[in-house]
Amino acid sequence: MIKKLTYIFCLGVLATACNTQKVAKVDKDNTEVVSASSKIIQQTLSKKSSFKDLTIKAKVSADLGDVNATIAVENGQKIWVNATKFGFTGARALITPDGFSAFEKLGGTYYEGDFSIANKLLKVDFIDYQKLQNLMLGKVFVDLNPTDYTATFTDNQYTITYNKNQAIATSPKEGEYIQTYVFDNGFRLKEAHLKDPKRKMEVDLAYDNWVKAGAEEFPKNVKIIIKEKKTRQIDLEYNSFTFQETNTPFSIPDGYKKKEIK
Repeated sequence: MIKKLTYIFCLGVLATACNTQKVAKVDKDNTEVVSASSKIIQQTLSKKSSFKDLTIKAKVSADLGDVNATIAVENGQKIWVNATKFGFTGARALITPDGFSAFEKLGGTYYEGDFSIANKLLKVDFIDYQKLQNLMLGKVFVDLNPTDYTATFTDNQYTITYNKNQAIATSPKEGEYIQTYVFDNGFRLKEAHLKDPKRKMEVDLAYDNWVKAGAEEFPKNVKIIIKEKKTRQIDLEYNSFTFQETNTPFSIPDGYKKKEIK
């Protein structure tokens, strides 16, 4: 399961210049405090990606071990991932708004599907292409709005909670999530907590060590923890950010067998 999840999420999951942008730590202390709930939510939503092409060199750690990955993102259009072990390609994936394809060399198998399959694996119902890209890059990946969510500022950070959290905790329904999102004082996403009490499932995400690359801000570390009958964890370590188009070849090799995702 964790192997499949890694494919979907990072591989899968596993402007600008033609060279790697200088990366600097983000200054978290020079930000004016915003107090009104609706204004806080608007500020978090304003943190959108404006790049055209982004290439990330990353390390992906999961239960089955570590792999190195090159992640190429064409903003809003495509995520391409090439995962390597000992310098050799072990898996490759292509994710677009229409769905995803991925193959693994070791087993000679490939996967194909749309986002209904990704949602099934992640035990959620809100993931589409843009939300997946946002989730990977530390941007807001749910439809926050001032009507359904309330924001507060305490201990030098902003917390946004779903207004129906208490009702869901009292009378759980499948597919409804208790939701809490935490942002630093610069409106950068720090944590996201989603809990489905009906299915006894939780998804926790953490974004840490934010850096500035060019005009963009990115987390260097992303942690995903899925708690169900077992606890599974994926750690993403982003080592470099380059604003350039990358060659992204993708085709399913001849003779590979399609594997169903369950």
